[in-house]
Amino acid sequence: MDDDPASRNTVAAQLAPVGYRIRFASSGAEALALVSEEQPDLVLLDVMMPGMNGLDVCRRLRERLREDYIPIILITALSGRSDMIEGLQAGADDFLRKPLHGPELRARVGNLLQVRDYHRFVAAERDQALATVDSLRQQVLQADRLATLGTFAAGVSHELNNIAQVLRAAVEPPEPGEEGEGSVEEPSTRDVLTHVAGHISELSRTILRIARPTDGHLPETDLCRTLEEVRNMLRLTGRTRHARVSVVVPSEPCLIRANPVHAQQVFLNLLANAADAVADRRDPVIEAGVRVTADGAIEAWVQDNGPGMSEEVMARIFEPFFTTKPVGVGTGLGLPVVQQIVEGWGGRIHAQSQLGSGTRMVVAIPAGGKP
Repeated sequence: MDDDPASRNTVAAQLAPVGYRIRFASSGAEALALVSEEQPDLVLLDVMMPGMNGLDVCRRLRERLREDYIPIILITALSGRSDMIEGLQAGADDFLRKPLHGPELRARVGNLLQVRDYHRFVAAERDQALATVDSLRQQVLQADRLATLGTFAAGVSHELNNIAQVLRAAVEPPEPGEEGEGSVEEPSTRDVLTHVAGHISELSRTILRIARPTDGHLPETDLCRTLEEVRNMLRLTGRTRHARVSVVVPSEPCLIRANPVHAQQVFLNLLANAADAVADRRDPVIEAGVRVTADGAIEAWVQDNGPGMSEEVMARIFEPFFTTKPVGVGTGLGLPVVQQIVEGWGGRIHAQSQLGSGTRMVVAIPAGGKP
């Protein structure tokens, strides 16, 4: 950018041996318009300009091109140190004083173009690294989901075997001597088959809900309903049949913006951990609930009366692959995945526990909207 045609011609002649393509602007406004039209690889600005001077243009370019590094060289007849400091504060990378010396101009321009290429290389590597991290994060989520599905599939197989036994008892005549005694009326075959059909329908709906594929849309998910669904899933698989499980939910929905499968994943992990914690207790109790807090956020919790955790264990529960379960039982990925999902919702999760006093996992999530 230079308002003097002779100066522009001089710059063009000095850069001609290198073969750069040069676009000229005779004013600050024209220079900004050209940059908006086509982003340059490097900018040469004359400081002394009528109206918007080179320092003003430099500041605006730095503001506009904040995400991209574009080298800027200021060309000036000024020689004071304060002028140089002001130029650096405006965002300039280098200075050239008039009259311009061709070899120096070409050397400064070439060096800054190499710096620009390095910035672009680093930016590309950064973007690639971020893409790789995101891909690995999705793989961890998928791996945990597949592990959950594997556990669930084993429970479904057990449940289908129970259903088959009920069906066989309903359609096959009893063996001699197996007829029931007393006045208790046996259910009819129709009643048994109706009950079994309803049970199978519930089981199939549960499988479809947990296996539903993920898409890019984040609907409003009601955590009250999700908690009930997960409680039913774990009951069907037999995972929580040894414990008294109570669910505390309000009458109104507790809505968040979340993928329903991820919401199920969170409660499946927390409730399954609680079930494992109380497996050896004489009176195993698990409480899970959701509520709307006074500030309108959503709070969910899963509490058990298990053995609790020490401070050393609590400090590591969200560490990937850390687990206190026996080999082959736990992967150490459940709680890290839960933490990742919850933080992806803009929420947070923390544990409250003491040895001998059980554990309470609390999830705080921004509300997703009004019902």
